[in-house]
Amino acid sequence: MKTKYLVLIGLLLILAVVLGGCATGLSASSWPGVTADSNNAYIAGGPYVYAVNLQTGVEVWRFPAKAATANPFYATPVLTPDGQLIVGSFDHKLYSLNPQSGAQNWSFDQARNRWIGGVLVTNDTIYATNSDYNLYALTFTGTLKWVSPFLADQAIWGSPVSDGANVYFGTLGRHVYAVNAQTGRQTWVQTVDGAILGSPVLGPNHTLYVGTYNGTLVSLNTSNGEIIQQETASSWIWSGPAQDGTKVYTGDANGMLYAFPMTGAGQPWTQQLNGTIVGSPLVSGSTIVVGTELGNVYFMDNTGQNVRPVSVPGKIYATPVAAGTLFLVAPTGGNALLVALDPSGATKWSFTPAK
Repeated sequence: MKTKYLVLIGLLLILAVVLGGCATGLSASSWPGVTADSNNAYIAGGPYVYAVNLQTGVEVWRFPAKAATANPFYATPVLTPDGQLIVGSFDHKLYSLNPQSGAQNWSFDQARNRWIGGVLVTNDTIYATNSDYNLYALTFTGTLKWVSPFLADQAIWGSPVSDGANVYFGTLGRHVYAVNAQTGRQTWVQTVDGAILGSPVLGPNHTLYVGTYNGTLVSLNTSNGEIIQQETASSWIWSGPAQDGTKVYTGDANGMLYAFPMTGAGQPWTQQLNGTIVGSPLVSGSTIVVGTELGNVYFMDNTGQNVRPVSVPGKIYATPVAAGTLFLVAPTGGNALLVALDPSGATKWSFTPAK
């Protein structure tokens, strides 16, 4: 995504929030979504979904056969327990692909708008939030499980999360929802102080965390939706937070990385990074990995110390992904679509799609 495009989205969203408390009519983000298994990385990278060998960085397959330039793929692909790769497109369809070959298994075409966030997959259900305001529950064959999808108040850009009882997500209309995972009925809804563009994260003690475009990290009680606490950042929070069981981590537009204790024990810390933080921090063991808009990837420990910056050509909007001993970074506007770094920050390989 071009810097001016990101700024334009931000200005439109601020205007929408100020005027109406929602964000109707905005364009969605357009940076790659990445996931990995033990063999391949899978990238929703614009006109194609790619599979790339983790050892060599060589393309294994791409989908579809002809570039989907008008309706690209950016939603993070997600693997299912029965061996499918689920990925949404701007063409309003959700696709099931074979991870080994890239062949299409099925597609779900009942959504009315773009797929922005990746789906949530449980043992037997695909929960998919769409920018048409709906949460869909699908079987592993792509059929609806509920009589009708759950209709929220506004567009949903982030992925949902679940504790087994409920499915949780936020909307551009400043609402956080809990929906019964079995019935699709609303359990509760809570209003927060800004649009929610990213995904929530579940913490211990029945706590749900969301970041808002108003620059607030909100913790809620999953039982009833009551707001437990609010922490203030220096600017807007785009993507959702991350957690390691003791702290919750989030970044903001001013390049500030925050770590807040989840249980009241310990001290919060901040780390000033160089460049806007759009993606969520990655928590990998005791290591935190964060990318910024200026093409910087930061490795640090979970106390915010021993910071090791690495420069990657392009802008880092997507959340880094851990894949075995590698860290995968998907730059926007650089030479490569995917870069694999080792724990020291050295580049192991980079993937640039052939024409």
